[in-house]
Amino acid sequence: MIFDSESFKGNHKPKFNVMIKILTNLKKHIDAFSKPNFQPGKVKLRGLAFSLIAMFALTFAGVSNANAQNEITVTGVVMDAASSETLPGVNILLKGSGIGTITDIDGSYTINVPNNEAVLVYSFIGFLNQEITVGNQTTIDVRLTTSATDLNEVVVVGYGTQKKSDLTGAVTRVDAATFKNQPLTQVSDMLAGTVAGFYGTQGTSASGGSSLEVRGPTSLTGGTSPLIVVDGVIFYGELSDINPNDIESIDILKDASSAAVFGSKAASGVVMITTIKGKSGAPSINFSAKTGINTFTNKDFGPRNAEQYEEFRRDFFRTLGVADRPDYYWDDPSNLSDGVTLDQWRSANANSNTDNTLEYLNRLNFFDTEIDQYLAGNTTDWLKETTRNGVRQDYDLSISGGDEKFQYYWSLGYVDNQNYLVGDDFSSIRSRLNLDFKVTEWLNVGTNTQFSNTDNSSVPASTNYASISPYSTVYDEDGGLSWYPHGYPIISNPLINATYQERLNKTTGIFASLYANVKLPFGIQYKLSYQPRFNFQKDYNFWGPETLVGGRDRLDGYGTRTDYSLNAWMVDNILTWNKEFGEHNFNVTLLYNAEQTKTFSSYGENQTFQPNQALGYNGLQFGSRPLVSNEDTEAGGNAYMARLNYTYLDRYLLTTSVRRDGYSAFGADNNVATFPAVALGWIVSEEPFFPQNTAISLLKLRGSWGVNGNRDIGIYSSLAQIGTNLYYDGTSVQLGLYNNTLANQGLRWEKTESYNIGLDLGLLENRIDISAEYYDMTTTDLLMNRQLPEITGFSSITANLGELRNKGFDVTINTVNVNRPNILWKSNFVFSLNRNEIVSLFGDTEEVIINGETVTRQVPDYTNEWFPGEAIDVIWDYNVQGVWQLDEADEAAVYNMQPGDYKSEDVNDDGVYDALVDKQFIGYTRPRYRLGLRNDFTFLKDFTATIFLRADLGHQREFTYATHESSTYDRINIMNIPYWTPTNGETEYARTSEVHGAYGGGLRVFKPTGFLRVQDVSLSYNIPSYIAEKLQTKSIRVFVSARNLATFTNWPGYDPESGNVPMPKSFSAGINLSL
Repeated sequence: MIFDSESFKGNHKPKFNVMIKILTNLKKHIDAFSKPNFQPGKVKLRGLAFSLIAMFALTFAGVSNANAQNEITVTGVVMDAASSETLPGVNILLKGSGIGTITDIDGSYTINVPNNEAVLVYSFIGFLNQEITVGNQTTIDVRLTTSATDLNEVVVVGYGTQKKSDLTGAVTRVDAATFKNQPLTQVSDMLAGTVAGFYGTQGTSASGGSSLEVRGPTSLTGGTSPLIVVDGVIFYGELSDINPNDIESIDILKDASSAAVFGSKAASGVVMITTIKGKSGAPSINFSAKTGINTFTNKDFGPRNAEQYEEFRRDFFRTLGVADRPDYYWDDPSNLSDGVTLDQWRSANANSNTDNTLEYLNRLNFFDTEIDQYLAGNTTDWLKETTRNGVRQDYDLSISGGDEKFQYYWSLGYVDNQNYLVGDDFSSIRSRLNLDFKVTEWLNVGTNTQFSNTDNSSVPASTNYASISPYSTVYDEDGGLSWYPHGYPIISNPLINATYQERLNKTTGIFASLYANVKLPFGIQYKLSYQPRFNFQKDYNFWGPETLVGGRDRLDGYGTRTDYSLNAWMVDNILTWNKEFGEHNFNVTLLYNAEQTKTFSSYGENQTFQPNQALGYNGLQFGSRPLVSNEDTEAGGNAYMARLNYTYLDRYLLTTSVRRDGYSAFGADNNVATFPAVALGWIVSEEPFFPQNTAISLLKLRGSWGVNGNRDIGIYSSLAQIGTNLYYDGTSVQLGLYNNTLANQGLRWEKTESYNIGLDLGLLENRIDISAEYYDMTTTDLLMNRQLPEITGFSSITANLGELRNKGFDVTINTVNVNRPNILWKSNFVFSLNRNEIVSLFGDTEEVIINGETVTRQVPDYTNEWFPGEAIDVIWDYNVQGVWQLDEADEAAVYNMQPGDYKSEDVNDDGVYDALVDKQFIGYTRPRYRLGLRNDFTFLKDFTATIFLRADLGHQREFTYATHESSTYDRINIMNIPYWTPTNGETEYARTSEVHGAYGGGLRVFKPTGFLRVQDVSLSYNIPSYIAEKLQTKSIRVFVSARNLATFTNWPGYDPESGNVPMPKSFSAGINLSL
């Protein structure tokens, strides 16, 4: 090609820049061939070929353009529609021709087209193609939308990564950017309801976090939380140590083949957390600030106010049926029942007080304090006294950057979170340092280090607020908090400890991964990773004489100190080999792992401090009744693992692995176990026979089998353990020792064998992405604590007993619903179904009564309500069928009950409520169906909005407030629920003085707990770039968000997810600056 002076002007300059870049890239490849130590494996021939093809394409395009007449020059910028970041390397092609160009490093492009009818096609890996007719436009800025699935996306698996297209197991990725507007305290707050097959509940405390579970419970007594892996290494620390703002992505390994490389630790699945790393380029500084308030979800539910409390007391005595007391006996003399005179009312008590009001209050058994408050017109709203609008503050600073040899990422985060409950505060300082240094062409070294310091020193108010009479006092006559607001020792003041208890509870954690990557001959890579972990906790408490603990239960104060430290290390030695032989690709991973954990715990307490308690927990030596103890532990393990990933023709996939684990907690005869796995995949849509240009853009089938283990037991569970007691030998107190548990040298791992069948389906050029899984898991050798007869001399033994099964479905659907220049709408829908069953328990078989029938079957564990053949969470209780009504008095009397009491099904109609005969399986406490729907919108280019709906359906929970028998005689308040009275029979709740002692084993009332929740809502706006530049920033984003905004449920209590305590509702606003 000949360049003339016009070639370097105007429209041709960007193309010339592209040519220069391509020539530079080509020169790098040629230089590599000329090096003395040239290794063919280090040069990508297809990269060289691409450079040559691109050069020739641009050359001929240039010749064509040089001779074109009346062309239109189009310029523009291509950006990611979701993040507004520019996209370099996007292909722009003139449809129906060979003319094209690519965007430069800033996402800019220039292309000449023959006329205004020309159509430009924009394409980029991982994004949907977009076609635009030029028309009269000379500037076309394009926002590309990511496809619902990106088969070239790299996901994290155990000890490595894989392209999504090569996966054979059940792996789900969560992009942390999805939650960037939410006020998150812990990782678990990100995952609740967002992943099919993953169950995470929200916490109710200021520190956040709660339970995590993959697919279903795989143990009865062992832990069922998934294994946490951070940046490729196992993390046994607290989730609260990890700053959610440091997370780039989370990959959840759900089936056995994906998790089997972690062997004995992975029966409950694996959560792979990848943190943000530095990238080559100029330093990038990011700062974010969020602030907001925390209240709670259901303010319509709560204790009765003063008027309702009086009514409750009157109705209680009326329905109690006190002898020789007419119903009007309990009337308020200022509001007597129809037809009742004041004289009649007074004459109902032969010794009436001359003061009608005092007589009325005495009839309701008010205490002196309650009477004084009533007469003074004073009431206390205890829910208001113990709750607040808590303030949350969250600040994060990060700096990242680097060059070809050195990349860095450093962050510092601070969160201060006040919950809605007075005294429930949490603060944390968390920092992360990720470094990677290319020492030579064959050696990389680096570290991923995190530091955390959390403070849980505040003491929250108790939930006694739900039980205290509104006619009570917060403070006593001296101005201090009253111990008993009623004036009688029944219910203590919920603010006592929150106000007077001194507490120091701080935890410092350090976790690091120090690694070296070495490139060896023949394409082999070796990685050595050393992971030290340190944890230090101080829990100091002091209760002075002004508290019940230090002034009532003990004299002159009581203090405790607990110091705990943990030193642990783990070493991973990993060899990987990746090689292509024609149409065959092999990836081999070998691992040797070793670990050790030591803990040291010291405890001291004292009481009765003299001459005073001024030093609190700092002066325990000044007490007169000291007690000290300590406990140190040590455990170790090791493992070997081998894995092969094989791909043929990029469409036939095989993964197989085996891991052998050893762990010191198990019996000496069984402290080693083997965990194999195999998985197959077939990308049907890549077959030559598969129809092209159809609506189906991807069809992939997967199947896997594997065995994983659970080692979550006490470190010394297999050993005989010593207990202590004190005895008097006639002259002094002596220390006695005894063996309280029986050793079990054969104790072994719980093992979970899992089958998984999966389908991946892409439709309409992957605008619709469907992933469906069916799984069947069986856990054997359950770790159980078996009680022993006293004659053996031991109380119990830990043994392997029983079998547990889980099966179910997971479905994930991702869609791009609308993709237009000014609006993008994407959706994510997840559905989960799990059914579990206790296949066997202790193995003993005899005649038992189940649902009123005598059958021969395995003996259940009635204490824990575990029944072979039933689900773990099955509810075994009386089937409450309503409330006895007035016209059923005779029938109720058969059961020693009366109208207003709960009526339940008498299975054998013998007139007796017997637990073994009349209790039935009436429901389940775990959700039968779990659904989530997230909708993400980008509109007017700079606005983004998200709404996430979550539903847990089909389960029940005990509603403890539904029974009143134990909460009446002593003036304990009750929640504002519509109880039965003779004039209010249309209610599902019993009378306030109901009797359920007739129920053998007691009565629990269960209510539906299913719910639909608007869990997350957010709106953000990217400030225009010209304003950001004037403020000397790269970008500015402002946002508002809400969590738990609305809940739709039939649950009568505070919240269906948290049960009988309120769930936080949060509102926040924030700003993010990039410099």
